[in-house]
Amino acid sequence: MTGLRVDPDGLGGSGRALEDVASRLGEALTAFRAELAGFGRPWGSDDVGSLIGAAHDEVSAFAFECFDTALAEIAAAGTDLTGMGERYAAVETTIRQGFDGLRQGLGG
Repeated sequence: MTGLRVDPDGLGGSGRALEDVASRLGEALTAFRAELAGFGRPWGSDDVGSLIGAAHDEVSAFAFECFDTALAEIAAAGTDLTGMGERYAAVETTIRQGFDGLRQGLGG
């Protein structure tokens, strides 16, 4: 793995960007749910309407469950990347301080 370079600031920035995406997606999903609920039950309450309503409820519940899972995963990935960037930065600082101490100890 020669040539591997890690940019802690880039990792942190990407993590924060993913967290922002998750936040905006959450807001959009909330607005979409509200808009969808605002339509009421336009298919009616007769036999056919009841069947359509039941199908709609199941499909939309499953779809929103999938959206919520994706939202949680995006947010978790953002948090993980942000944390990874912070840990890389801390390790680099520790290594730099160690080398500075060695240099000073050797009279440099």
